[in-house]
Formats: sequence, C-alpha cells, structure tokens
Amino acid sequence: MHKKVRTIIVDDEARLRRGIERLVLFNNEDFEVVATFGTGKQCLEAIYESSIQFDLLITDIKMPEMDGLTLIKELKKIMNFHSIVISGFDDFHFLQTAIREGASDYLIKPIDREEFKSQIHKIRDKIISDWNHSRYLEDIQEKVSRLPYVQQLQMLSEITLRQEVDLSQLEWTKDFPKGQYQLLYVCVDHLVSSKTKAFQKEDWDAWIFAFDNISNELMNKTTNNTWKWKGDGLSYWMLFNQLDEGGSTTIINQFADELKQSIGRYTPFTCSIAISEKITDLALLSSVKDELLTYMKYRLVYGGNKIYSSSKVHKLKTGHEERTSSEIELKIDKVIFSLDRLNQEQVRKEIRNFLDSVESLSSPTDITHSLHLLGIRLINYVVKDTSSKNDLTLINELFELTNKLMTLNELKVAVYEWVNKVLKIIKNKNNIQPTDTVDLGKKWIGENLDKNITIQKIAFQVHMNPTYFSEYFKSQTGETILDYVTRMRIEKAKELLLSTDLKIYDISIEVGYTDTKYFSKLFKKYYGEVPSKFRDRLLFEQN
Repeated sequence: MHKKVRTIIVDDEARLRRGIERLVLFNNEDFEVVATFGTGKQCLEAIYESSIQFDLLITDIKMPEMDGLTLIKELKKIMNFHSIVISGFDDFHFLQTAIREGASDYLIKPIDREEFKSQIHKIRDKIISDWNHSRYLEDIQEKVSRLPYVQQLQMLSEITLRQEVDLSQLEWTKDFPKGQYQLLYVCVDHLVSSKTKAFQKEDWDAWIFAFDNISNELMNKTTNNTWKWKGDGLSYWMLFNQLDEGGSTTIINQFADELKQSIGRYTPFTCSIAISEKITDLALLSSVKDELLTYMKYRLVYGGNKIYSSSKVHKLKTGHEERTSSEIELKIDKVIFSLDRLNQEQVRKEIRNFLDSVESLSSPTDITHSLHLLGIRLINYVVKDTSSKNDLTLINELFELTNKLMTLNELKVAVYEWVNKVLKIIKNKNNIQPTDTVDLGKKWIGENLDKNITIQKIAFQVHMNPTYFSEYFKSQTGETILDYVTRMRIEKAKELLLSTDLKIYDISIEVGYTDTKYFSKLFKKYYGEVPSKFRDRLLFEQN
C-alpha cells in the first residue's frame, strides 16, 4: 500500500484552515490530512492524549493561547517532523525565529496556489528521503514487535549509538538476565592500501561476511548469554552474560584472543578488541561503552592487532611501552613534579615549555604520541589514590583534540585549556572527602530532576569514575542510582500533583519524562494508580 505523508493543519481561521486542507489534498495524492485544529494548544493536547502520528505540520504563526512557534518547539521535544509556517508580511521576526526552531519552510499570506504546490512538493521529497534513510531502522522495529531478543538488540544498539541516555530510558535493563556482564568492542584496524586497493565491491562483501561469520561461530561456542550488534564502520559490539556472579573472565579473554587470531588468519584484516571489566548493572553500559571507545584510541599510540583491557591500558599508561623522545619525557616529568609541589603557576610554565618542545617535532605522529603521553601521565596523577579508577572521559577529550583538523598553534591552545580543566579537577578533588560524594551526588540529582540525567554526569560532579561511583553509591545507600533517580522523580511528581494544577504531561516533563504514557506507567508502579486517578481520588477525599 502506498504510504502517504500524514499532515496536521493548525489555524485559528476556519476558512483558511479548510482552504489549506483542500490545497494539500488537491495538489498531490501522496498526502493525507490526519487532523486539523483551531489553536496550537488544542493540537498539543490532542497529540499528547491520543498519540497522533504525523509527518508534516502546517501552522499559522499568530494564534490565541499558543502561537505556532511555541507549538513547534514543544512538539520537537517529543518527536521528529517537518513543518511549514504561515505568516503575514509584517512577521519577519517571527519567520526568523521559526527557522531557528526547526521550521522546514514558510508561506506568506495570502497564499499563492503555485507557490504552495511547489513548497509542498519539496517537503514531500524531503520526507520521502527521510523514510528511505530510516528504512533499516523500521525493519528492526518490525522485528522488535515479534522477537524479544531483537528488541534487546535494538535497545543495546541505541545505547552505543547515542551520546547521552537519560536514566529514565534505562528501566528496560532490569528485564535482562541477572548475573555479571562484560562488553566487548571489536574493530577492524586501519587497512593497508596495498592490500585493499584492488578489492572490488564483491570482495568487500565477502570479507565482511567472513568477519561476521567467524565472530558468530565463536560466540555460539561459549556457554554465556550473548548479544551482538553493529557499530560504526567495520566494528561490532558484543555483550556476554554469566549467570554465575563468581565466574571467571578467562572464557571471555580466550574468546577475544581466538577471534583476533581467526580474523588475521582467514581475512586480509587485523582487528583490535577492547574488553570491559565485569558489571552487574546494565544501566552502566553507556559509561562502559565510553571506556571501551577510549581503550580503542590507544591504537594511535601503541598500534593495532591487540586486545585492550583495563589491566593492559594501566600497563601502557605506567610507561612500559612509551615511544617518545627523552627530551619530551623530561618535560612531562617536570610537569608532574610541579604538580607534586602544588604550584599551579609552575605547572602552567612547565606545560608551556612542553608545548614549545612539541612544536619543534617534525612528525605529526610524534606530536600525537607526545600529547597522548602527557594526557596519560596527568590523568594517572588525578586518580593516583587507589580508591578511584581511571577517569577516561578526560583522556577521551584529549584524544579527540588530536583527531580534529587544526593548526599546531590551535592545538597548543586547546591542549592548554584542557590542562587547566585537569588542574581545576585536581584542586576540587582535594577539597572533597569520600564521605561527601553520595550526598553531593544526591544534591545534584535533586536539583536536576527535569534535565537529562546520566551516571556519567552525576559522577563528574564528585570527580569519580562512573562505574566506581555507581558501585560506591549502591554500597552506601542500598539502591542503584537508576532506582534512586526514578524514586526521586516519582516523589517529586506526587508533590506536584497535590500542590499544583499542572496538567499530567506538564508534570511528566517537569520531572524528566517526555513520554507521558511511560511516566504514568512508572507512577502506577509506585503508587498503584495512574497520576490522574491518584489526584482525583485525593481531591475527592479532601472534600
């Protein structure tokens, strides 16, 4: 069946609203009008309450109760769509704002039929292009409705694709099997052009199939629950679950070693593999993912065809495999020595001397190696107390700097700013006692319930590694960070229900949930009723 562009029309003038509807339907059979509204507020409430799905919003700018710009801004928080705004000749300021808020195009009153036809055809082409681009995702979603395992893969894939995942979107991790987990990141190393320049498309397809098949066969040999999904480029993520929480990591390490050797033996590729430490809380996957991506960046310094784990990276960072000149090493030693003297001005002076030495290096590779070594040594200094683990977020920031295309002078400035950030963390770290970390974390959570909350953000406030802080938080409070954040949000929602006249979807957004139905489901889990019934019952009892 031919898929049509689902369109919503919003205008407070009934005559104009009907006219636009006729123009939409008359111009192209690719469109259907799924709803029309007289105000932006009516439209927003209907979409929240009825979950109306649409692809195109055509709205007037100036309307009573809620204007078109506010409507677009609010709807963009919960869904993706294209929009056309309609304005008068004197509304240039509003048009500028509309484009900033994500409007796809605009029309000036009175509406010209030919111009309207041209605009709507352009929008149609953009929407169809979006559909084609997301066809693979739609196929996955179709499978999700039938297969729980495919649904789990989809959820796992979203974690590794997205930069930040709010804790409210990680409740599904509780449905996974209990036990210990380890995450692996497998990535083909940079390909040698002399090996691959003669490859045809068919050759690539065959080798990628072989790469995929080898990993599948080896995973099937293990006795663990396993999940595997595609990463960026020639890379894969693999998750292993051991039901026995006392299980050894030997099986996973043996798997990684055999996979690396098999890829090198049966394909023209080599691969590197990053292995996480064990975790029992899958809500930590986003943080663990970032750690593995950082592990993989060590290929820039120490080469590919290796297995990178926490212990391996620790050995690398203690200097056993350093590959920079003695002069650079001496400059870095002076930086560390000045840190021990707690003289930040001297630190900055030594950093400038170090960067001057880096500028004299002739090889881009040597420059990169030198900057990475500085970062490794500085981060080791930040986390030198044994109660903490490595703060890989900071290392990742430095590695990203050297990946960007910039002049050497720009790079020096960026590195100097990064060092100042590290110095600030060292200063703050010295002012925080371990016993304060949980209270500081709770305080930050309480002040940011309406914002995007991740374990990484909370841990950053107390200058601790996310995985270590998560374990420490649970040992001190008896509940996971995910459970604590959810409980605080639901309790705040209860307060707002009893003390304000806010609508349910407003309260949902106020406590960090953009999906009102999901919020209602969680609220019922805690208090036995959906929010609306909970409020109505208490108001009835009070009267």
